[in-house]
Formats: sequence, C-alpha cells, structure tokens
Amino acid sequence: MNRFTYIISSLVLLVALAGSLEAQPLFTGSRNAQVKTVQVVADSNFLNLPVIDMEGNVSLDISFDVLADEQPWLDYTIVHCNARWEPDDLSEMDFLDYSHLPLHVENVTPSFNTFLQYYHYAVEFPNEEVRPTVSGNYAILFHWQDEPDSVVAVACFMVSEQAAFVTGDVSANTDIDFHAMHQQVTMSVAWSDAKLPNLAPADELKVKVQQNRRRDNERWLERPTQILSGRVTYEHQRQLIFEAGNHWRRFEFTDERYPGIGIDHIRYHAPVYYAYLNTDRARNLDNYRYDQDQHGRFLVHALHVDDETVEAEYFYAMFTLDAPQRLDRQGIYLVGDFTSQVLDATTRMEYDLNAGRYYKEVLLKQGAYNYQYLVPTSASDTAPLTTAFVEGNHYETPNEYQIFVYYRPFGSRFDRLLGVATLK
Repeated sequence: MNRFTYIISSLVLLVALAGSLEAQPLFTGSRNAQVKTVQVVADSNFLNLPVIDMEGNVSLDISFDVLADEQPWLDYTIVHCNARWEPDDLSEMDFLDYSHLPLHVENVTPSFNTFLQYYHYAVEFPNEEVRPTVSGNYAILFHWQDEPDSVVAVACFMVSEQAAFVTGDVSANTDIDFHAMHQQVTMSVAWSDAKLPNLAPADELKVKVQQNRRRDNERWLERPTQILSGRVTYEHQRQLIFEAGNHWRRFEFTDERYPGIGIDHIRYHAPVYYAYLNTDRARNLDNYRYDQDQHGRFLVHALHVDDETVEAEYFYAMFTLDAPQRLDRQGIYLVGDFTSQVLDATTRMEYDLNAGRYYKEVLLKQGAYNYQYLVPTSASDTAPLTTAFVEGNHYETPNEYQIFVYYRPFGSRFDRLLGVATLK
C-alpha cells in the first residue's frame, strides 16, 4: 500500500467510525454480545482511575474477552474526546505520535480448560506504536478486522497534565440537612500562574464531580464561589450535594466448588455454572451498618488456576431482590462497574408478580463484585438514579468523589485535562 492509498484508507476509517459513534458520550464497556469483561487498569491496580500522565510514568492494561470457538481478528483506533466524552473534531495527527492506524491487537490468548470457550485480548497503552501527545479524554475503539464501523468494545482513559491540584473535604453537615441523608463536597482548585498565566477560570475551566465514578449523577460546576490568583474555590453550591447512599452489596465467585461471600448455592447447567446469590431485600428503612466495599468495582479472580485471565470460568450470577410490593417507579436497575452503568434491558430487573421478587441473570467472569439496586428519578434515559427506594441513604457511608479539571483556552479546539483527584 503506497502512502497516498494509506492516507485515503485512514480517512475512510475515521469517517466510518465517526458515523457509527454519532457524537454520543463514550464509556468503557462492551458494544457486542460476544464481548465481555472490558477493563482499563492503571499500574496493575484495579482501584486506580484510568489516568496516565504526559511523561509516561503510568501505563494502562486494557483487556476484554470475546466468546467464540474460533479466534476473531480485531483492530483498534483511537479518538480524542471533549470533556463530556463526545468525540471531538481533532485528527489523529493532532493528538497521537503513531506509526499508523488502525492497529492490530497482537496479544490474544485462548481460554484454557474452561467450559465456555473465549479469547482474551490485551493491549498496553502507551506502547511502541502509539502514544498521546496532548492531554484530555481518550477512547480506544476495537472493531472486527476490515469492518471499521463494527465497534465491539470501547476503552476510555484520561491523559492528565498534572498542572492543577485539588484539595477539599466531604461533610455530612450539608446546606440541606445535618448528619442525615446527604453529603456535601467543598473544594479548591489551584494552578501555577507561571505555567498557565492567562487562564480565565470563570470562562475557561470546566470542573466535573462524580460520586463513585457514576455517570448518571455527575455534576458540572460552571462558576466558582471565589476566584483568587491561581486558585478557585467551590463551596455552598447545591450541585455539590449528593445522596449519601449505602455500602455496595458484595459477592464472590472464585471457586466453583464452594459458595463464596454472598452466594447461597452453585449449580452446573451445561455449558456454564450458575451462582445463586443470597436473596436481597430493600435496606432503605434499616439502620446504618458498616461494611468494607470497593465502591462499585470488580476484580477478576479465580482460585486453583495458574492464569486467571484465561482459566477463569464464566458463570451466570442470579440476582434476586425480595419485594412483596412492587418497588419501582421507572424500573429497578442493577448497577456496578461490571454493568458499565448502562440503563437498558441488560441491567433492568424483571419482576415476578406471583413470587413478589425481582430477578436478573448476568454472565460474568469469576471474581469479586460490588453492586447496588438503583431507581431512576424520572422516565428520562438520562435521569439520575436514586438510592432512596431500595438501598437507603446514610450520612456515614464512605463514598469516593472524583474531581476532573478541564481547561479550554479561548480559541482552542479541544478540552485539556489539567488534573484529577479523589476526595473521601
């Protein structure tokens, strides 16, 4: 392929991908029923946010499985996104130092000695072929080889300039209640005037706050409460008050021979195991009880194997929520990092009127999982979810709050990411 033909092919690929994405906000997860367990892990720690720096001091391990008897061939390309995770209009030459796109996924391993056959795909980023040259939000789009518009998995991550620094506090003494059902965030964002001498915070900064990485109730702070030289503060803002929520429910399926935490019993129905979780019930009227959770995350883990990435079994987790009277208004959804926080038929609980229970079965890989049952506050597809009807709200709940500081100077074509922080 000569250079002219390659350039034309690359443009065709980008146009096809742009058409398939239709400027929708991107998120890490599967886009095809065959693809499972999409993960983006920073520095080999599943608790870390998927953030790298401009100097390459942090690496990302991106992985997923494809359920198949024969190995599918996959390629990937990379897009830059604005602060709201919508693909922007930058060309790859504007944000990547690369050899060529699309790139082929070389690290593919078949599962070994598992009941359900799958192939494990892994990509390290940055790598020898491609690395970012600007900060901001990025998404890697995986697609079947020679089918550029068939995106089957998306892996999102961020590149931070580490030029803004966040300090703050989380308090149960809020502007609407005291030690009751809410938590309030107060914070300051500081930067170096020498490095960013012309930054106009009221017009050029975009600050986003998330609770436990949830996208449904994330908050955008449009105006600081106070502006000082090289620093802004955000306090006593209604946008910074969140439902306190409750601890995440937990279960573990790491050994097919014995029920783990949160599992009542295990059965094998060819071709996979079924793990029947303990029957859950609403906790909204209970007193607060401390537990140690992972704020909605999940970890692939299996006992008695040498390599759990390819030897862990897939199983159906059978969720049951006891509800003699139907609880939902707009539907009850099963949420956690393993669901990618998607609100559709794949995560909506099904109600059995005769049994008085909600049910859901989800195909998962062996490991430890956090989950909750949340209810949309309205019929809108983008409505925030509430913990009030099933999980309850307790001011003592130890939540994580992620802060993202974006910067778009006047006349710029993209959102830079100055810094990321977590408050607890």
